[in-house]
Amino acid sequence: MSMEENNRLGDLLKYEADKNYCREVMTVASGQNLKMGAVVGIKSATDEIKIVSISDGETDGSDSAFGVLLEDVDATSAAKKALIVARDAILASDYIVLPADATADQKKKITKDLEKRGIVIRKSA
Repeated sequence: MSMEENNRLGDLLKYEADKNYCREVMTVASGQNLKMGAVVGIKSATDEIKIVSISDGETDGSDSAFGVLLEDVDATSAAKKALIVARDAILASDYIVLPADATADQKKKITKDLEKRGIVIRKSA
């Protein structure tokens, strides 16, 4: 018998300056089922600010990395609140979730976007 264990917050989040400063509760736009570690952008085309999975080539804000989900969120049928790390943290690269079709250049841009927010991605020990 084998058991599969889900990833834990400690697997992803290696350091944060202060959780009351580094984290934000935001609304995940409906139609998405995102995993902990997903890089998200802000969708600015709506009246209410919502986060979405990072998407290259869009012009609604979702092409710039804003933060990383700290929990799994199933917003398939309706928008849901979720916790993200938005600034000043170190995250383990093995647990970052990027779009499957992200190119090397897109990955560099995402990393740079996160670094501007003080979020550093490091290889896990």
